[in-house]
Amino acid sequence: MRMYGYTSEELQSFYGVLDRLVTEVADRELQITVYDMIHRLFEAADKGVREPERLRQAVLRGWVAPEALLESMELNHWRAA
Repeated sequence: MRMYGYTSEELQSFYGVLDRLVTEVADRELQITVYDMIHRLFEAADKGVREPERLRQAVLRGWVAPEALLESMELNHWRAA
């Protein structure tokens, strides 16, 4: 996992994704640490993923049921950000 070589716009986007993920993880009462969320996000980013929803899915994969990754409930804030 590398944390360099990203533009300031990409890093701002990543921060926004993580900010919303922290809230979602707390709401779902998942036991994933912020460190693990950051690690998973940057692993996905290292592979070229940049879309907020796909980054969200990469972080939550394995922590929520597969169908929950595709839920559209209250995900409008993901696209609006």
